[in-house]
Amino acid sequence: MATMTMTSVEAPLTFYAPPIDGSVPYNIVYEVPEGEKTFNYIHDVHNVPITDVRGHESDFKLDVNGFEFEHRKFEFSDWTDEDKIKVEYYPAVIEAIKARTGASKVVVFDHTIRTKVGNRNPVMFVHVDQTPKSAEDRVRLHCPEDADTLLSKRFQIINYWKPITGPVEEFPLALGDASDMKESDLVSVEHRYRDRTGATGGVQYNPNQHYYYFSGMNTDDEVLIKCYDSVDGVAKRTPHTAFIDPTSPANARPRESIEIRTLVFYD
Repeated sequence: MATMTMTSVEAPLTFYAPPIDGSVPYNIVYEVPEGEKTFNYIHDVHNVPITDVRGHESDFKLDVNGFEFEHRKFEFSDWTDEDKIKVEYYPAVIEAIKARTGASKVVVFDHTIRTKVGNRNPVMFVHVDQTPKSAEDRVRLHCPEDADTLLSKRFQIINYWKPITGPVEEFPLALGDASDMKESDLVSVEHRYRDRTGATGGVQYNPNQHYYYFSGMNTDDEVLIKCYDSVDGVAKRTPHTAFIDPTSPANARPRESIEIRTLVFYD
């Protein structure tokens, strides 16, 4: 855990608790009939202090805390054009991640835009996007021809997150310090698509966990979030969630953001 003098807010965060009947936990991520449940586990809510890193952003490192901030200006703003995002924005993100990590190869496999007119709302549940098995499955799914070679060396899954309109005034992103997380806090949850089943990590509440956010993140601010790392001795993964900021103004600007999900490889 980082030790420094910073201000905090207290907010309810929603954690994972196991299904009462002991069944395998799952999320359904495709459309289901109205009234049908899309998950079977318990939402366990706790009030948690969330520390503002503003002014201390550079103290957090990807391999220590599992997340890392940067200030970088991209000359791109056409967030309504999916093709332009892939052709023009993806390469810029790839180069930014390479520069920050020293990786030799970065593959973008997905992105999500969350806007006030879209249907992808901020996720209000503490989670990790990948498990060790689903991380390997991602490599085999998106890099099938050389998966064995890539998996024989260090690889990571890193999300690149930034606001696309700013500053963020509501539903900021809380990040759990990976150095405070125990493996026993994490539970594999089936992530059920129509054509396959993946997995995400549910996070059980532990008062020894510590959470951080960067107040007023703007369009030139970014955060790299580690979702998996294949090597030991470094931060393996970072839980994260949106949260209700008690300091948000009554007429807060709706949060709009993009997250790029990437496979990161090393020679």
